[in-house]
Amino acid sequence: MNARHEDRRYEDMRPEDDPHGSRRPGSGYGQSTPVEPAEPDELRAPDEFPGPDEFHQTDDLPGPDGPRHPENVDALDPTAPAAVPVGPHRRSGLVPRLLVGLLGAAVCTALTVLLAKGAVGTARGQRLDQLILSAAQNDDGPITQVIFPALNTVTVPVVLILLALAAVFALVRRRPSLLLQILVIVAGANLTVQIVKSFVVDRTALAQDIDVTPNSFPSGHTALAISVALSLILVCPARIRGLVAILGTAWVAAAGVGTIAGGWHRPSDVLGALLVTGAWAFLLLAVDAALALARTPRGPEGLAHPRDARAGRGAGPLLAVLGAVAVAAGMVVLATVPTPIDLDDASHQARAYLATVLVIPGCVAVLTAAALGLRVPDLARPAGPLSR
Repeated sequence: MNARHEDRRYEDMRPEDDPHGSRRPGSGYGQSTPVEPAEPDELRAPDEFPGPDEFHQTDDLPGPDGPRHPENVDALDPTAPAAVPVGPHRRSGLVPRLLVGLLGAAVCTALTVLLAKGAVGTARGQRLDQLILSAAQNDDGPITQVIFPALNTVTVPVVLILLALAAVFALVRRRPSLLLQILVIVAGANLTVQIVKSFVVDRTALAQDIDVTPNSFPSGHTALAISVALSLILVCPARIRGLVAILGTAWVAAAGVGTIAGGWHRPSDVLGALLVTGAWAFLLLAVDAALALARTPRGPEGLAHPRDARAGRGAGPLLAVLGAVAVAAGMVVLATVPTPIDLDDASHQARAYLATVLVIPGCVAVLTAAALGLRVPDLARPAGPLSR
């Protein structure tokens, strides 16, 4: 056995098997030298510690989690330039938001016109509305007992409190322009509803057994509730936006169904109010995207705030999926109502009423999810110098 093999044998030996204790083979065969303990760092002289220049001359630097790159040492220098923030660039999603917003406003407007002609301007539409309204008037089950009281919350004091809260959110976030958005959605939607109801749509009974009432298309209560809820969702802080979206959706859905359960409005009235408000909301979001596209730079200053960009990311898809499922289920149930419609048949009334209870909350959820998705995220604040 030569010296190389002997050295390798000693290297493979465990400490407890070493016959010489803390002695290991030296440079010659059969010789050993004592292993001196390493000097602890706290006992080294200050001038023995490696300086910044020595760190920069090495490829790997010691760190708590292993080697680190020398660029990390530069970040500890308070005189170094500020780091560029990392986040999604806001310009990348502005053009799709602009186009989808305009498309959504056009679709909601077209659907409002078609709904008014089909539900108010045809005998079949009036009979279907009357069937559901009769079912709601004859219902004394949980829908009437639980959902109808929610209608009592759509009052002037409650609405003013919610609008004041939205204004506070806008001012605290230093976004006074959001106050204009609130005004446009609430005033625009509710004025449009009153104009359409009073001057555009005329209700005349086109079939027998149809209640002759003044025109109620679209619903003012529903338009007020959905416009206030959307305003609050768009201006509230990012950390609570998802929760506000879910609670606002539930409140508007309960208020919309409550107007039917109380016999105040027909289903077409509620859907018409949702479409009118949706058209205003989509148009506003499209304009907001266009303005943001004009004033957002292409460099790091145009990065979206990470928290604001992620706000509502979980609530939006959840509301969209639940809303789409509810609308689809409601349409399937409505398709089971036999033709011709028998206004006095209890089973026909129950099916049509169930379909309405599914479709209206589903439409509210889809509208809220769309508003969350099209909302323009805030810009990130400029990064300051890093502290030690």
